[in-house]
Amino acid sequence: MVKRPYLRTDDRRQQLLEATSRLLARDGLLGITMVAVAVEAGVSRRLVYDHFADLTSLFEAFFEDRANRSLVAIDRAILAGEGPASGVAGSYAELLAMPIEDQQAIRLLVAGPGLPALESVRARFREHIEQRWLPRLPVADTEMARALLWTLVSGVLGLAELVERGDLSETAALELAKSLAMSMPAALAAASAELATASSSASPAASSAAHRPNTST
Repeated sequence: MVKRPYLRTDDRRQQLLEATSRLLARDGLLGITMVAVAVEAGVSRRLVYDHFADLTSLFEAFFEDRANRSLVAIDRAILAGEGPASGVAGSYAELLAMPIEDQQAIRLLVAGPGLPALESVRARFREHIEQRWLPRLPVADTEMARALLWTLVSGVLGLAELVERGDLSETAALELAKSLAMSMPAALAAASAELATASSSASPAASSAAHRPNTST
């Protein structure tokens, strides 16, 4: 019997998270089980349970770890950028530099199935992204800015997936990401103007209806 090498607690935990990452890349979310992680890491199932009480705890730890990695990279890109377009381009370059399995984890956090185990991590991830990006968007309507932000994030992640599949070159994807970012201010302004017009048109009609005499009796 081959003796398992000794690892410190943090190192062993990270080994199990890396095994989880490989399973996600190879077998998808449903391929991650406590037994599968043990086999992938070459350890006993008991040792996996020593670090994670159950599959929910493992999911939370894994996606929290991947979210934190991506957020560090995103923050670095935002600080280096001189505006939304530059920040998005930098963030996208950081995303492409991540391992494929990390990209898959981020896509699941943003637009994956509504697994209860992911909700707390997803909420923290979204909050962090919004805190960093919403103040940088030139629009007063926070709800509109938030909707456009997550449309952009989903689009950028979609581009990364096309690159992963070989359907789009990294250069073309990066240029498209820049174009999406540069179109944000105009899109926000147009949408805000449309909402303002619709609101002002609806107000007189509503007022007229409120003061119209009731002739039904």
